Amino acid sequence: MELQVRSEVRGDWTVVAVSGELDADTVPVLSDCLEESQGARVVVDLSGVPFMDTTGLSLMLDWHRRLAGEGGQFRMASMQPSVHKLFRLTELTEVMHIHDTVEAATA
Repeated sequence: MELQVRSEVRGDWTVVAVSGELDADTVPVLSDCLEESQGARVVVDLSGVPFMDTTGLSLMLDWHRRLAGEGGQFRMASMQPSVHKLFRLTELTEVMHIHDTVEAATA
């Protein structure tokens, strides 16, 4: 499945919407989009992601650490249950900012 990524600016936030499976083959697409984003406040909308493997998880954690280290913020929103389970199993729900909706993430 091909990964589709689009980004838009909403106030002080860059919202990156992702659709498709996020795995070792498709992570570079999202990584490139995140590199091109200009904001220090990023929300990744995962509502269109039915599957994420550990490479996707690693990318999310890397960006969380990167932006936090630069004084920015990295949040994720609208995770499907299978993706949220991956974050729960790795106990990253305690570390990362995960929100039910993009609106809640950008509030």
